Amino acid sequence: MTYQWYWPDANPYSWDFERWRTHYQPEAVQSAQTGAADPLPLLDAVGEVADRKDRWEQEVVPGLRAVSDRVLGTLTDVPPADPRGEAVGPRFRTEHYSMQRLRYPLTDEEFGYGWLLTPHEPVVADAAVLALHPTACNGKDQIVGLDETPISTNGGPYARELAERGLTVFAPDAITFGERQMDHRNAKYRSAWEFYDAHPDGSVMAKMSFDTSRALDMLEQLGFRRFGSIGHSHGAYGTLFAMLADERIAAGVMSCGINLLRDDPGPERWWRATALMPRLGLGGEDAVQTPIDFHHWLALVAPRPVQIIGGTEDHIFPNVAPLAGRLEEVREVYALYGAADGLQVDIGPGGHVFPPAAREVGYSLLKTTLAV
Repeated sequence: MTYQWYWPDANPYSWDFERWRTHYQPEAVQSAQTGAADPLPLLDAVGEVADRKDRWEQEVVPGLRAVSDRVLGTLTDVPPADPRGEAVGPRFRTEHYSMQRLRYPLTDEEFGYGWLLTPHEPVVADAAVLALHPTACNGKDQIVGLDETPISTNGGPYARELAERGLTVFAPDAITFGERQMDHRNAKYRSAWEFYDAHPDGSVMAKMSFDTSRALDMLEQLGFRRFGSIGHSHGAYGTLFAMLADERIAAGVMSCGINLLRDDPGPERWWRATALMPRLGLGGEDAVQTPIDFHHWLALVAPRPVQIIGGTEDHIFPNVAPLAGRLEEVREVYALYGAADGLQVDIGPGGHVFPPAAREVGYSLLKTTLAV
């Protein structure tokens, strides 16, 4: 899998957790959650709603954010001096929208690439949705329908469908995908070690979030003021961490890719099987030793509306069935803000797919939120 250097394979330039740990000697991240087999409660069981909200914001949130920041690490990247992008190549026109490829700065030395889909009759004039692609080597091309590979686990052309429904969409390539593959002429990083030598205290997940914020900077230069995000699989957790990094994202739709570490039979996907968040694995291979879990991260997004979709037969993110119950605690956090309905959970029979009916619910959530 040469296009994606943050997966381990026979290529010497690809990811190797033991090599990273030995070479960079990072410190393990610990918290009260470390060593606890069950997720620690998000909220106290007693107290008035106002008191619980104050305690949540003043006592719990700072601690969770500190642990999250340590897990994700610190990049050496800084935003570019000029965030403006430029059109590259021809503009395509379909029945419902036009599509233009954009090149935009991630830093003063690195560029991102994405498709901007502009409806002929937008339903919300100053809003745009980030469409983050799944694990598909063609990246942005897959979800806009340009290179739609016939694989059910890809989640469908949700960028194209959103534009057909009147929402402006920006679909960028994530690092190591599309025009940012290790062998592509436009890629800045061509190996895991080029990346981590440049960001010895960072992580790929932190870089993904940094890059989505730069896409928002570019979109603001084009006159957009309100934003949502949607993604399947890789794009689902990409959406979650983009929302954690940037409060400009008002709503998110996350299909597959979200389950608790403590319910996952393969939690090492986050540190050994990928370079996404290697500090999660410094305490050992058992998820019990991880200092934070996904319900913590989801609670930190409150009260912004989100939709979580999962299939109980998902072979890529297995054991999703307990997630609905786990998320009831997250709903209690939303309730502190009078927004219990802002957390929509759609978990049921099915595999690693983004069902058309669930996609329509997500499109409606984004449209409703951004129209306010």
